[in-house]
Amino acid sequence: MLSEKFEIVSQFIKDSPPGEVNDVFNDVRVLLNDDGNLLETEEAQQTFTTAFEEYNTAQLISVPIPGADHEHGQLDDGRYLDPRTSQAFHFDHLNSQIISDLERVEPNAETENYRQVLASLDLAAQKYIAEHYPDGVSSVFDLFNNTFVIAIVDNKYNPGNFWNGRWRSIWTVTVGSVEIKGSIKLQIHYYEDGNVQLNFAKDLSAKLISTFVSFQDPIAFSNAVFKAITKQENDLQIALHEAYGELAGTTFKNLRRQLPITKSKIDWNFVSGYKIGAELASGSK
Repeated sequence: MLSEKFEIVSQFIKDSPPGEVNDVFNDVRVLLNDDGNLLETEEAQQTFTTAFEEYNTAQLISVPIPGADHEHGQLDDGRYLDPRTSQAFHFDHLNSQIISDLERVEPNAETENYRQVLASLDLAAQKYIAEHYPDGVSSVFDLFNNTFVIAIVDNKYNPGNFWNGRWRSIWTVTVGSVEIKGSIKLQIHYYEDGNVQLNFAKDLSAKLISTFVSFQDPIAFSNAVFKAITKQENDLQIALHEAYGELAGTTFKNLRRQLPITKSKIDWNFVSGYKIGAELASGSK
């Protein structure tokens, strides 16, 4: 029975809105009547650690380490890699802290051109983040076979005004291919006098100009990649803005009855008279 409750708590953790995972965890502990010893059991430790790991990985949670930010890349031995500094570390997902010394890891790049492309994409990503995502961070990971993954995340936490949000985009780029593929996820939680969440996900693809698909010129290649990413993400944000503007002006409005069942509008200047009239009518019967 307790195992089933642990799984329910795990699902709550994995479905937590941006910036609220610890609040969610503390609230559901109350539901379990936790007396402070719940996390001391081995089963609880394993279950919740796994849930936090899945949440942190899926949400591209960034980790502050000396001189760098890290998202996304887990090594086979369980450590995480910061590709910008080529350092790896073990991470405690339950307590959100690094629990090992930083260790140098040799990059996977096999050629000088390959390393130049990785570095060029990373610099282009940082420039793109600075221009478009004020609180954003990025990392570029290599997946062998001339394939790179660009991970971007930007968080906006405003609990004082009862809202939080997170933008995530992951782009896969292969040198020699004219196509890049992306996955974008947007999550917003608004909870002042209510509980409203927006969860949006969309897969995208874009074509590069064919003259820039070679990594013989890493800078030109990286610029072409981020020119395509910029257009795709800008177009998507404009479309979202227009769609939700229309949603508020038409769809939500249509959910509400335009007139009361009497088919006539209420004159609010005489609403007290309506009440008196109803009482008189009732008393005369």
